Amino acid sequence: MKKIALIGCGTIGKEIALAIDKKNINATITAIYDVIPEKAEDLKNILKNNFPIITGTIKEAVGTCDLIVECASQNAVNEISKTAFPSKKDVFILSVGALIAYPQIMKSARRFNVKVLFPSGAIAGLDAVRAAKLSGIVSSTLTTRKPPVALGLNLKKEKIIFRGSAKDAIKKFPANINVAAALSICSIGPENTKVIIIADPKIKRNTHEIEVISKSGRILARTENMPSPDNPKTSYLASLSAIANLRELCQ
Repeated sequence: MKKIALIGCGTIGKEIALAIDKKNINATITAIYDVIPEKAEDLKNILKNNFPIITGTIKEAVGTCDLIVECASQNAVNEISKTAFPSKKDVFILSVGALIAYPQIMKSARRFNVKVLFPSGAIAGLDAVRAAKLSGIVSSTLTTRKPPVALGLNLKKEKIIFRGSAKDAIKKFPANINVAAALSICSIGPENTKVIIIADPKIKRNTHEIEVISKSGRILARTENMPSPDNPKTSYLASLSAIANLRELCQ
């Protein structure tokens, strides 16, 4: 049974913790850390079968476990890497944009021979994209539509709020566009992967459409995701994807 340190107690962190607590993931939570200690306390108090310690630092949490699960921020991923990698511990991250924002993370992972794992999140088709990459990808595009509230906006008409590279999208929307990072890593990189973000008041679901053209054919995948019941900025599928991946990882 894997020992997991959970970094970040927001929507997805809470869902993962509850899945572990209900024995849907064959693991135990050894430590919880959040920059807001009250969030960690609140999460610990609803767990029935796990009794993690609440740590004051990421370093302390890393020292308790076999696997670090990050549900916090790009900065948190960077901090985790500084402690976890020298300790030869793998990490499972939700803030995939960190791998673009901090390219030294993957260099460090290779140097210490550790794994950086991440789920497909709120999009579908990444296995096919990885396969297409072997033949040579010509273009890779992500089109995301979200209700304005999910982007912190108040709009009455549809508006394209971003058009550019995945690298720039990740800088501008670090908490909303991890799917762009995941697609770019699996395809042709953050500079060459195109991203379009649309705020659309007519929709209620976060929608992601990927189009990848390669020498092996054309991949078109679309997901229409219900927002998380606890946070309209988070797709429910993102939580479920993380849980499904951790279930396989902890078998």
